[in-house]
Amino acid sequence: MKLKSLVLATLLTVSATTAYAGNYVQLTNGNGTILSTVNGGIKSGAQNPNADQFHLLVQDATYLPGYEASNPNGFVVASTIDYATHVGNPNNPANIKSTGTLTLLDWRVTTAVDLSPNSKQATIYDFVYQDSADGKLVFATRYLNQVANNEEANFLYRYNFSTTGTYTPQVAWLFSSDNDLRMYEAALTDDHSFNSVVSYNQNVVRQKGDFSVSEGNPWSGLFLVKTDAQYYSLGSKAIGYFQAGEEGQPVVGGFISGFVASATAVPEPESYALMIAGLSLVGFAARRRKDQGVA
Repeated sequence: MKLKSLVLATLLTVSATTAYAGNYVQLTNGNGTILSTVNGGIKSGAQNPNADQFHLLVQDATYLPGYEASNPNGFVVASTIDYATHVGNPNNPANIKSTGTLTLLDWRVTTAVDLSPNSKQATIYDFVYQDSADGKLVFATRYLNQVANNEEANFLYRYNFSTTGTYTPQVAWLFSSDNDLRMYEAALTDDHSFNSVVSYNQNVVRQKGDFSVSEGNPWSGLFLVKTDAQYYSLGSKAIGYFQAGEEGQPVVGGFISGFVASATAVPEPESYALMIAGLSLVGFAARRRKDQGVA
């Protein structure tokens, strides 16, 4: 079923039949190797943000120059985002449970991304934020489908996460513009089917949507993956995307490089320069000792 992009101000006036906590949601292995909504391995959102367990309310945001409202890609690259978790309608102050600020640490953009071969379908934004609520790193994705050719991205992936050790992932999403579509569901899997059960993969976070210009859902919201990782680095396989053939389209997808969780700090460019200079001096000293016949 196709769900059009949400106009948040309208939907927030609709009362939820059940109160859900809009917050980061931790992903699990479903107590086994097979994930489903029944065992809790596949987590589902809701069309009404009042009842959507993944939804974080944007209270305020500051955007980088060139990404203001008047820009065609307005509301895409935010330097800070003030958000609130909530239970039920966040327009009621009594329902706000906690607040935090996401501060941008790093970002990159990949343009002319092929969904099917030679489609030049999408622009993908990749972010790393730090959350003031707990100091943790938040990896964020925005998928902008920009070609009206009946193709759609059904799944977005974040690679190199694990439920063991350092990288226990939690997920959420933020609504930034009227072009945005919510996160339907999330799970630790690299499966790209619409099956009700999928195999568990602790190293991949899959976030489901339906991003199509032709259907009026061109952009993802800001899809978030929070981890316990202390550092991040660039990886050759960081963000994936897939068209699952829901309406007879070809089953195609791919991945791009980007930010991944890292167990160790990556040296800054000036640190690399100092390290190389130090190694050069060590090598020079060794050669000099050899030339002087020193063992």
